[in-house]
Amino acid sequence: MSQPVQKSDKTESTDVIIIGGGMGGLVLALALAGLGRKVAVVERQIQPAPYARGELLQPNGLRILDRLGLSEQLKTLPSHRAHQFHFHRIGGRKLCTVDYRTLPPPWNNTLITLPHHLLNLLLKRLEQSDRVRLWTGTDFKELLFHHDTVAGVRAEKNGRILELYAPLVIGSDGARSKVREAMGVRSRLHTYRDGYLTMVIPRPDGFTHDARYYVGCGEILGLFPVSDTELYLFYMVPAVELGRIKQGRIETMTAAIAKVDDSLIGPLQSVTAWDQTGYMPCMRVRAERWTADGLALIGDAAHAMNPHVAQGRNQAMEDAITLAEVIQDCFASGDFRQARLNRYEKKRRPDVERLQKMGDELTLLWNTALPPLAWFRDRIFEGMERHPEIRERVVKTISGLSIRPMGLVNRLRVFLP
Repeated sequence: MSQPVQKSDKTESTDVIIIGGGMGGLVLALALAGLGRKVAVVERQIQPAPYARGELLQPNGLRILDRLGLSEQLKTLPSHRAHQFHFHRIGGRKLCTVDYRTLPPPWNNTLITLPHHLLNLLLKRLEQSDRVRLWTGTDFKELLFHHDTVAGVRAEKNGRILELYAPLVIGSDGARSKVREAMGVRSRLHTYRDGYLTMVIPRPDGFTHDARYYVGCGEILGLFPVSDTELYLFYMVPAVELGRIKQGRIETMTAAIAKVDDSLIGPLQSVTAWDQTGYMPCMRVRAERWTADGLALIGDAAHAMNPHVAQGRNQAMEDAITLAEVIQDCFASGDFRQARLNRYEKKRRPDVERLQKMGDELTLLWNTALPPLAWFRDRIFEGMERHPEIRERVVKTISGLSIRPMGLVNRLRVFLP
């Protein structure tokens, strides 16, 4: 039996409605406001919550924020600019260094910080704009249609029903997108076997300016400085084991992590309860299409990818910039049909699919618990260290500046002595 439609308590019209106030959604709102468009952002959370995890802005993401006039504000955040990422075999030797200094300045570094710092920076800028209306603490309920074309959304804030109307609705609401579901867009959501337990701890004395990865057989530990005083770490755990792990003592887990890098022994003593940790599941989304008449999907709603490629948030921002240009053209022509919006997907999908494929390959090798595959992986890392030109190509790909994953010939080159 169908539910009766609730009467609206408030109705508004705008140019574009964005569902989801993550990095992609907020960057799109800022870009559209800069183009003179009125935007409504509907976000479930009241304000960005601090999580025990870090955020990595690659050079392509930094370039986008610079284009939006945020470079100086970025310098005010508690953050760390990393130039090198060192890969080590757990219990063994250093394998290779990924060096961003080989890239052209000023995009020759990454910026590592905490997610809520970035989101608050974007929100502060948006709050200064008279073209953006932020509907925080507001739940998306359903799409509104005129004939077969999306015409707006129905949402709920503090028990009151809100109807927003616009010629275009954007779904920026994550891998389990309700907007995608409401539009009936078919998608394949793959949850990877492993996820990551995350923590933010005091930065150990003597920890260098660089980031570290440790890889072993079925074990990964990443250590990223996020400020002068804090360190973000992520430790791989099987997703199905998370509940059992959290039934045990937190000291058991911190002791296992400290075995990988004993400089963490003291800082990990600050973690005394599970609620000081976070968990990052790993998912891949492949939506059959990213657009419909009056609607588009961006970021994880269209194409979540494995975090090994370190491009998830950055690709959402790339989506936002490309889509903003297409939207401006839609307003110029008065045409918001899928055929017009599809220019955005045609431009963005090839790079996204390359990165998703790369994420699957890295997961197979980096996460492996099989000694022969781990040996093969280590040989590839060491081969990259011997071939600077191949290592530079890898850096350009993961930086988002030129997405060209290694082909078969280069794979053979790094593997052979």
